[in-house]
Amino acid sequence: MDSINKTTTEKISAKLFGQMLLCGIVCGIVCGAACMLFAWITTICDRTFHSHDWMIYMLPIAGMIAVLLYDCFRRGEDLCTDALFRYLHGDPVQNENGSPEKVSIWLAPLIFISTCLAYLFGGSVGRVGSALQIGGTLGVHTSGRLFACLFSRPALRYVPLACGMAAGFTAILNAPVAGTIFGVEVLILSGNKLVALIPSGIASFVTWGISKLAMIPYVDFHFRMTGGVTRFGSTSDDAAMSALQATGMELEVILKVLVIAFVGTLAGRLFCYSRLISTKGFALITNRLVRVLVGTGLVMALTLLFGVTDYNGIGFVYVDATMSGESAMFAFLWKLILTCLTLGCGIRGGEIAPTIFVGATACFTVGCLIGLDPTLAAALGFVGALASVTNAPVAIGILGCEAICCCGEAIIYFAITAVISHIFSGTYGLYHEQLAHRQPMKFKIP
Repeated sequence: MDSINKTTTEKISAKLFGQMLLCGIVCGIVCGAACMLFAWITTICDRTFHSHDWMIYMLPIAGMIAVLLYDCFRRGEDLCTDALFRYLHGDPVQNENGSPEKVSIWLAPLIFISTCLAYLFGGSVGRVGSALQIGGTLGVHTSGRLFACLFSRPALRYVPLACGMAAGFTAILNAPVAGTIFGVEVLILSGNKLVALIPSGIASFVTWGISKLAMIPYVDFHFRMTGGVTRFGSTSDDAAMSALQATGMELEVILKVLVIAFVGTLAGRLFCYSRLISTKGFALITNRLVRVLVGTGLVMALTLLFGVTDYNGIGFVYVDATMSGESAMFAFLWKLILTCLTLGCGIRGGEIAPTIFVGATACFTVGCLIGLDPTLAAALGFVGALASVTNAPVAIGILGCEAICCCGEAIIYFAITAVISHIFSGTYGLYHEQLAHRQPMKFKIP
């Protein structure tokens, strides 16, 4: 543990530098292609469900299949994102051979299948977190094995992991610069990882290139959300810049942005605490199959009660509508409930997309109440909630500029929101093994 937390002081030789470049290329090709395939299939599954919403009745069966698959291949392991952090920290992560320094290869296909099943039958989960697991696992098992001598050093074991996670992040959100930094920043709490920025960047941009060549049909956040950050909901870039310039940097606007930043922080913390409570609540049901039947039954009943499927699946289409000025007042609450039920009962999937949904829609509502352009409030909620749960404010601030809007005062607003959300988010986030309590600029909120 101590060895991995020490700052890497050795000089980077030409050979080491070349190996890290190759690591980035390999991760970009392998992890990027796998995550792009994942993005494509999950999009198809999500669209299929929304075209045939009667498939919600099959969700309990899909949930049982997912639980049985995890039970068959678990072998005593906790197959989730935290397993990647324990591998990074050097803590024992047992695989079928009893090795303490390997991440189970089964983590990637299991989260792939489980997330696709959830989308196909109406579960409310995300896919960014799933892509991080797929990319990180494949990074460790491809580049990590290919350059075994290099990454056998405890101080460098994070490099293939960071590259894989960067590829996964970019594959889903189409933001290569933010993906480059996220792959390193989310791991940086365990030591000096800045040397991984180069291979992480290569992996991220190779993945981005693959996405352009493959023309993966996911929501194009840049085009849609740029229009969403306008005062009047226009889809014109010129109108967006004019609206933001008209907003100006008045003290009143800054104060309202600060309010939205706090609301985004609260939305992120509410999501994390709700997930914890739902997991503990479902744990009272000792039988895994009964647990997933109860949870999916509740999801199915609530979906029928709502009469719409807006809160099932990925939710990016609804976030897009929110950025254009259309959102129900309590949309964040309904999404939060369905997501906690889906994930708490045992179905696996990502948590970042639901966090984006909850943050954007909650801040949209508050923006309407305090007199701030609600579409701008939604964009800030996107950034604030995500920064509060990932402990990666730099990457998320850049994501706001890269994927939403990069003009005028928007850059400053995103920066303010990311920093405020990070400071007041406390030490609890989506990743329990992230060691957030070691990060500076944190109020020690329980």
